[in-house]
Amino acid sequence: MLLAIDVGNTNITVGIFQRERLISCGRMSTLGPRTVDEVTITLQGLLHNLCLGTGYRFENIDGLILSSVVPQATSALKQALKSLVKPRPLIVGETIRAPIKNRYRVPSQVGQDRLVNAVAAYYLYGGPAIVVDFGTAVTVDLVSKRCEYLGGLIVPGIAISLEALVSRAALLPKIELAPPKELLGRDTQESMRSGIFFGYGALCDGVVSKLKTRHAPKAKVIATGGHAPLIVPYCRSVKILNTELTLQGLRLTYERAQKNY
Repeated sequence: MLLAIDVGNTNITVGIFQRERLISCGRMSTLGPRTVDEVTITLQGLLHNLCLGTGYRFENIDGLILSSVVPQATSALKQALKSLVKPRPLIVGETIRAPIKNRYRVPSQVGQDRLVNAVAAYYLYGGPAIVVDFGTAVTVDLVSKRCEYLGGLIVPGIAISLEALVSRAALLPKIELAPPKELLGRDTQESMRSGIFFGYGALCDGVVSKLKTRHAPKAKVIATGGHAPLIVPYCRSVKILNTELTLQGLRLTYERAQKNY
């Protein structure tokens, strides 16, 4: 059994694999200061719940891989894992590298989650590919047909944009992130929802169109991230939705690392 953990800016996503099959996954919050004991208790409860009904026990985990874009959260998590599972973690960007050629001008500046997504996109769907990750930030990344990470774009995420809008505009209310009834909003809340959903859908389609025109006309377009299921229906360019893309990329990275040992 493999435990794959992706530490994002908002959530820590945890997946348990039995060979190639993701048997269970869940999330815990990244936000807020936490002691090692707090992280241990929360993670232990999550792992226990993930294994319920699967026929497996998390104590039987024999492989562990972790990627993180939040260094301050990684230390406590690593300490917590020591007391919960036997294997030492393979940490993407530290003890192992994502199995993809990084063509960024300054390779160390690329978030490991973006590289891991690129790995999953290439090995699951082939290249060239465009990955749109609707997370805390929206990232749009290009993978070549030769398994190269070529670069991408970073845009403020949906929740961040909505929070900024409400905090800076005195008369705009907080709203639930729910799909709009129609394109033309007829009250303030519906206008905001329409702006978010149709606006990010158009942003995705516009960027993808430019990337295809300039770099990869035949690129497959894959969407992932926590907000992807909400926004993908408003994106004509997205043909594949895989909310587990990062976890699958971690699995593939782990498997290739094992073959090289």
